Amino acid sequence: MAPKLSAGEKVCWFCVLTGALMVGGPCLYPDAFEWNGGQYAMGMVGLLIALSAFVSVFFFRVRRKGRETLTSPSAKLLAHWTYSPSEWAAFVGEDFEREQKIKWGLFRIVASFCLVIGGIFWVLDPDKGGPWVFGVMLSLVLVIMGVIVIGTRVSKKSRSGMAPEVRIADNGLLLGEELHLWKGWSACLEACDLVEGQPPCIEFVYSTPAKNRRQINSVRVPIPTDCDAEAAGIVAHFVGKLTAPS
Repeated sequence: MAPKLSAGEKVCWFCVLTGALMVGGPCLYPDAFEWNGGQYAMGMVGLLIALSAFVSVFFFRVRRKGRETLTSPSAKLLAHWTYSPSEWAAFVGEDFEREQKIKWGLFRIVASFCLVIGGIFWVLDPDKGGPWVFGVMLSLVLVIMGVIVIGTRVSKKSRSGMAPEVRIADNGLLLGEELHLWKGWSACLEACDLVEGQPPCIEFVYSTPAKNRRQINSVRVPIPTDCDAEAAGIVAHFVGKLTAPS
């Protein structure tokens, strides 16, 4: 039986096919694609699309297999917790407030730089490009503000509608519908610790490859009532793996 492709894999294969057609069209039907050299530019763009999408297929495949492993009836899980509606609501609310605090803190820094730079241009060149630069910087600040407001609210609404459960394994976890993997594609678990709060959580910190450095990601898993000892055992398990000699 053929595996069921994820939405990401389907989109990538569609892009691969589209890119291949953009490359092959001018070669197979040169008369139909005679655009004064534009066909060559189309071919180069198609080649870039096809190659990028083809590589991305394997990334989404790893994530699909990771999800299937965590949801399989025979999965070797370290924990499978379910939450009462009140526990899940408390977690979603606290996580929303924490995310807002972090993002608005970064926003104040970015907005200050943008407005100061725009103000300097306005002072130095008030009759020509200065006001335009300030306007662009102000627009950027407003766009970032909108992204934060909309993004955090969408995230909260999405989490509120998820199944109130978590599945934790050695290679990652599934929190509601959110998949976090720290094995494969050079991902690496960096830290695991207990975090106080209402409710208390286990915080997993992992890194993934980025353009010039590693991107740090973190996810908090709420600890259900009467599962404190089990949570401590999970943290000890991961800390032991992190501190074990390689």
